[in-house]
Amino acid sequence: MEAAFGKVSITPPINDTFPDFFFQPEGVLDEIYARVAVLKASLSPVIIVTLDVLGTGVAEVADLESAISEEIGVATERIWIVGSHSHSAPILCPIDLYGGFSPYFTGLKDRVISLIAALMLQLQPVTIQFGRSTCDFNVNRRRIDENGNCSMAPNPDGIVDKSVPVISCRQVDNALVGVLFSYCCHPTILLGPKISGDYPGWAQLTLEEEYDPAVALFLPGVFGNVRPYLDAGDHFRSGSEADAISCGQALAETVEDGLKNCRHLSIDAIHAWRSKPRLPLANPLSKDELDQIAAQSIKFQRQSDSPTSWKDGFQVAQRQWVQQVRLEQTEDRVPTHQIYTFSRLQLGELNWVGLSGEFFLEYGIYAQRQGDAETTLAFGYTQGCQTYVPTAEALTQGGYEVHAYKRWKQSAPFKPEVEEVVEKAIADLMARQP
Repeated sequence: MEAAFGKVSITPPINDTFPDFFFQPEGVLDEIYARVAVLKASLSPVIIVTLDVLGTGVAEVADLESAISEEIGVATERIWIVGSHSHSAPILCPIDLYGGFSPYFTGLKDRVISLIAALMLQLQPVTIQFGRSTCDFNVNRRRIDENGNCSMAPNPDGIVDKSVPVISCRQVDNALVGVLFSYCCHPTILLGPKISGDYPGWAQLTLEEEYDPAVALFLPGVFGNVRPYLDAGDHFRSGSEADAISCGQALAETVEDGLKNCRHLSIDAIHAWRSKPRLPLANPLSKDELDQIAAQSIKFQRQSDSPTSWKDGFQVAQRQWVQQVRLEQTEDRVPTHQIYTFSRLQLGELNWVGLSGEFFLEYGIYAQRQGDAETTLAFGYTQGCQTYVPTAEALTQGGYEVHAYKRWKQSAPFKPEVEEVVEKAIADLMARQP
């Protein structure tokens, strides 16, 4: 087994350009990075790219992975591109009025490709260890009332995953050169005004300071319905810079615990698969419902006391979405499905499953149950950031995640059958053999 790890700053500006944010940036709290792990067993390597960004759109991911594949000569299914989903980091995906392609993205792509090309010349023999620990600042964020309706509030009884899987790579002298770790929790402690990687960024930086020159890569869990809980009783409160730093350091300490309790893995080859399931959409809203959304967005925008905030853009985007759906209906091209990307890596006994959108944790748990629950790891925000994919039950309960598809320019909500389709796609992916 050989490996190489590296990182490059992607803190704006790049090419004299700032990307989109949910806020007007007022400085930098912590530097943000693209981090890369190149892992090679047998002939062809796999390349893991983690970005301290809110998310990378499907088209943007395709552009980046095609460029990497052409430069390095690696098949696209062996390239994983992951966004940390920090809400204080660049937006490189189509949400509300924001997008990804820009001179900033072009510069980011150039930096990532240059880093990978350099790392391909720096591969060195390593041993790989795997362990687990636990971290306790996450909570299910969907509270269901006695009538079965949902609000965004702490739900201590809801599904949550507090485990922290840790994969370490060490040189023959046992020096740590790279560590990959995951946690199931939305990075929503901060929403600006300073650029930040939120708690994942601080966890990575803390580990890299402790184990310099090792590189630490955060892989986001399947946390569509999970977020940080900052001890605010029965509601969520806005987080502070101190909260983000504290949670990041707590996660780093957990990773260190995992490093102390790792076991050796034997990896003779790394296998990769990818699938593109078509997730079924329900019928679009009626013309009356669409008109009501447009009218409400105008009303809310006029009442806004901060017309330059992201909420103002959200209202404009709602009306653009209405226009999009009305045009699809007029031209008789109403979509019936949305394509997502599911990925799998098999590293010896470890199985990684990556889902391209904001999937509910239930799907991550389902993926783990298709293999060995101890050695099957599920990740979200992999190969593109798309809208929430709720369970069938959640679709009946409503709540923010169920209706957020409009923000992602998806024409209609999912059908309840989406749960069955997702589970079958995961099961089929897990059943593939070398």
